[in-house]
Formats: sequence, C-alpha cells, structure tokens
Amino acid sequence: MRISIEADRRSVTSAFDWIGGLIGSPLDKRISAIRQQEDTNPLLAQHFRAQYSLEFALADARKYRKNTGRLPKGGEFDALYSFLVSAYRIHQALPQQAISAFGGQLAKAANDANGLRPFAYELAIATHLMDKGWDVELTDYGGLAQFDFLARRDDVEIEIECKAASNDRGRKIHQQEVNRLADLLLGTTERLAETPGCHLIRVTVPDRLGSSNEELNGIAALVANAAKQRSSSADALANVDYIPNDITSWPEPTKDVGSRLFFEQQFGLVNCHLLFHGCVGASIVAVAITSAKPDNVVKYIAREAKDAADQCSGTRPALIALNLVDQIPSDELEEMLRTPGGIHRIAAAVFESDKRTHVDSIAFTLPQRVQTYNGATSMSGRLVRLDNPEPKFECPAIKDIFRSP
Repeated sequence: MRISIEADRRSVTSAFDWIGGLIGSPLDKRISAIRQQEDTNPLLAQHFRAQYSLEFALADARKYRKNTGRLPKGGEFDALYSFLVSAYRIHQALPQQAISAFGGQLAKAANDANGLRPFAYELAIATHLMDKGWDVELTDYGGLAQFDFLARRDDVEIEIECKAASNDRGRKIHQQEVNRLADLLLGTTERLAETPGCHLIRVTVPDRLGSSNEELNGIAALVANAAKQRSSSADALANVDYIPNDITSWPEPTKDVGSRLFFEQQFGLVNCHLLFHGCVGASIVAVAITSAKPDNVVKYIAREAKDAADQCSGTRPALIALNLVDQIPSDELEEMLRTPGGIHRIAAAVFESDKRTHVDSIAFTLPQRVQTYNGATSMSGRLVRLDNPEPKFECPAIKDIFRSP
C-alpha cells in the first residue's frame, strides 16, 4: 500500500465527512460529557485537553462547520486534518478483509481511555514509511500477523511494531486517582483563587497515591487546612505545603511545554502531576502532586519495548517505534542520545536477549507538531534512534527510515 501525503482542501473535506459518518455522533457526546466535567472541575481541563486533543479538535470542527458551512483553519485543526487524511486514504486502500477491522479499531480508539492518540501514532509511522518509498501492509488489521506493519522496498522486508508509552506506566501516582483527587480539591482551590496572586501547593505522598475514598478525602482535608493556614499540614497520608512566593506574573496554563516548565521550576520538580485553577490575569492556584519514592517508568517502558519486540516474527529485521508521550525540549533530547540514561537502558533490555536479535533498531519518538515552511503545513516530530550492535539481520535500509534526505 502507498498513499500520497499531499492534501488540499477538497481532500480534507472528504476525510472529514468520512470520519463523521463513522464516529462523529458518539464522539460529540463523549466530548460534551468531558466538557461538563471541566465545567464542574477546572482542575481537570489541562489533562483532558492534552489527552484528547484530536477529539476536541474534531468536535469543535464539526460544530464550526454546522454553524458556518466551512471547516476551521490553523493550529489544532491542522493536526486533526493530517490525521484524518492519512486515516481516510489508508482505509480506502485496505483490502476488503481488513476494512471492518480498521473501522472497528478506530471506533474503539475514539472511546478508549487513551483516546485516538495511539491509533494516530501508528498511522503517522505508516504514512512516514510510505513517504520514504516503502510499500506498507497493515498486517495487524488483516489478521496476518501480530506486528503492526510489513514494509517492503526493492528486495527488503521490515517488520514494524508501534507503541505509545503511557504516562502512567511505572508511576507511583496514576492520572485516574489524580482526577478523583482534583474533584475533592475544587472547593479549596476556588476559595484560594478569590485572592489575587500565585498560590503554590505541593502534595507529597509517602509512596503510591491510593485509590480509596478514605485516603483521597484525607489528603483533600490536609490541602484544605494548609491552604487556610497558608502553611504546612501533614499526617501519615501526605505532606502538604503551601509555598509562600512573590510571583507577580506567570504564563497561563496551556498544553505548551514552556508554561508547564515554569510551574515545575517553582516547585523544584520534574514531570510531576500539576493541577491548575484561577482567574486569568488575576490569580492562579497550582497544585503539584508527587511521591517521595521514585517512579519506575524506565522499567515499565522497557517491558513494553520487549513486548513489542516479541510481537514480531523473528524471521525478518524489525523496527520498534516507541512514542514518548511527554514533550521533551530539543537540548534534553540530544543530551539523552549523547549520555547513558533511560532510553539506553530500555534499548539494552531489548538488545541483550538472544531472543530479540531480530530487532535492528528502536526509534524513540516525540509527539508530532504542526510545522509551516514555504506556505506548506506538515506534521513532524523529533526522535532518537538506538541501533542493535549485533543484529541478526544486516539491514542498512532501516537506518534511512528516519534520516533526513
């Protein structure tokens, strides 16, 4: 299978109509329910907007078109249209036996806790391969193999398996419990937001954030006490600190990496759970939730990478594409490649086994972003690739897949 990556407005409209017929109505209902949760608890808004960015964009575009007869332009909608066009064209090019499976997977993804993002990632990798001159067979949808794609070019065949590394894997604090705690904190953050300025609250649990109502209610009570006293409050459940500060300006919380980094720096934390509430330009309440024990993210992502390798047949060279959901600044990404660290330990866990020598390379990719150059809009993302020092199959062509022309 090969599809064109070029698209005009007519192509976008066709893809938009197609996906609307498949998942439009149920997706509208889901986003409406999520918006109601946001209205009830603004602390959850940032998480929802990041987790379901494609879903929000599709629901907004459907509403805009219904009201104006046109499709909206720019930003989040360009990312949506990139996904829609590739999905539509791949769906049209599938063999008959794979069409229903593809549609079923799309419908399932639209209602999944992780949303459309992992599904869109697979299609982005497949489209990139096609753009590089590979014929791509979606073996998983056709029931032909357990790995995602079989790519062919000239006399070379490569198996590709894609994984989207979950934020929660290996973390002491899971997003589901953070969402529940956010509901319980709303009264406290609403009261704090009535006072102008920047309010910082750090919640530190001794190990895991539990899931029992008793524990979450207990932590919420500690937060309420610390906020009221503008001091610290602690018991066996957690330490809660209201952090005095003289911050007079701050970036409004958005999906942008820069705004998140600003608040992480105020807390002296990295990659923590953050909740926000406030009045634009007047007040902000930032709640950081962290554990006193380190996460085991590398261990669990390594397990996912090994599972991905084991889904390949072992009879051909294989490439694992592993999407790191959190955005990472360019300089940090380059540093990760230069120095031994988490991604090297993940790769070593795959390459060190004699059972996985068929894996030639692992590509650690970051979420794609909209890029505009010479008037053309495209999606692209940064990555680092680590190669097996002793692969079972010599396959130089794999190294060209993520190499700039």
